[in-house]
Amino acid sequence: MRFLSAFVIFLALPLAAVAADARAITGSVTYREKIALPPGAEMLIQLRDPKGQVIATAGQLTDGQQVPIPFAVEGPAGKALTLRAALRENGRIRWLSAPVDVEAGPAPAVLGPVILRGFTPMGYVSTLSCGDITAEVGFLGDAARLRVGGAYIDLVPTRTASGARYMSETDPGTWIWTKGDVALLSLSGAELPECQALLPRESYVARGNEPGWHVEIAGGQMHFVTDYGQSETTVPLRAPVTVDGARRYADAGLSLTLRQALHRDDMTGMPYPDTAVIKTGGKMLTGSGGDPADLLTAHPWTVDRIEGVPVIPDFPVTLRLEPSGKVSGRPGCNTFSGSYDLTGEGLRFGPAAMSMMACIPELSAQEDRFMAALRRVDRFDIADDGSLILIAAGTPVISAHR
Repeated sequence: MRFLSAFVIFLALPLAAVAADARAITGSVTYREKIALPPGAEMLIQLRDPKGQVIATAGQLTDGQQVPIPFAVEGPAGKALTLRAALRENGRIRWLSAPVDVEAGPAPAVLGPVILRGFTPMGYVSTLSCGDITAEVGFLGDAARLRVGGAYIDLVPTRTASGARYMSETDPGTWIWTKGDVALLSLSGAELPECQALLPRESYVARGNEPGWHVEIAGGQMHFVTDYGQSETTVPLRAPVTVDGARRYADAGLSLTLRQALHRDDMTGMPYPDTAVIKTGGKMLTGSGGDPADLLTAHPWTVDRIEGVPVIPDFPVTLRLEPSGKVSGRPGCNTFSGSYDLTGEGLRFGPAAMSMMACIPELSAQEDRFMAALRRVDRFDIADDGSLILIAAGTPVISAHR
């Protein structure tokens, strides 16, 4: 069985040992529909930290029990967390919750009922949490396509004694190896910590301009809006078919084709993870799919240049953007933290707090240039090799790589 195909496999094993100051997080999963769970259904619980890393997972058979079903999982007391819950039937996620915030604190967290909604998987793309790196892998026919931030890598199957292994033909050090419930990922020879599968998002949105359209996939349906809201169509979400290396969803004269390939909004220049093509009524509309934040938050960045000047050797300059909207890093010898705001129009960084270590004059000057450049940023782009480019008034001011 192909690993993570339509999220068939969920890693229900605990991750690294939970810290000594762990606290209990309890609640129950339920849904409003009067539909009985079949025998063999499984409850899945997942905790993620503000960086998006999986902190803990838990899974158990429901043994015929019906909702509401109680759960208990342990998480670190010192961190704000996000909890997701799901119910799986016959190997597929059928009920899924929205993220539930768990505030930091020492006391046990009692969440009460966590509401699930009916969920229809989109197909053969899954997201993995591998330590501090988030990767997306899609299976198309016998091949696979890996996305790490803004870098896209095609993989081909290779022989293995067990499981399934896919490797880059141009870089043998990049591969993914799946063995039952376990996934291992190597990038250019650097093997990452064991990967955990993230529960899927509730919805997916693609969008485009002229004539102002968007399509949302949620609740087992495709909802298409065009002509700036003047026309709407809703069709059932059918299983995708593979067409020329892309996934196509079609029903009743409406088709959506999604390709794992970077696409920039033709008005704002904002990069998106996927390229989307809508066909309906004899028209073909091309646009962007997915969430631009996924390109920024998939991993930490190491800065190469500040305003065109290479960074000082032996003193790494780093940048980490979290899904929660927080940003942190090291501009030289000090550390900083703050926030960022990503909208459909661009990217901006808010005021930042920085430590006050004494640095050599050259590093102090570099820190000042870095923080000043960061404050001027108004958008970002992704280079062909997956590097990050932060732009201010049309001019690249910071470049960084994974």
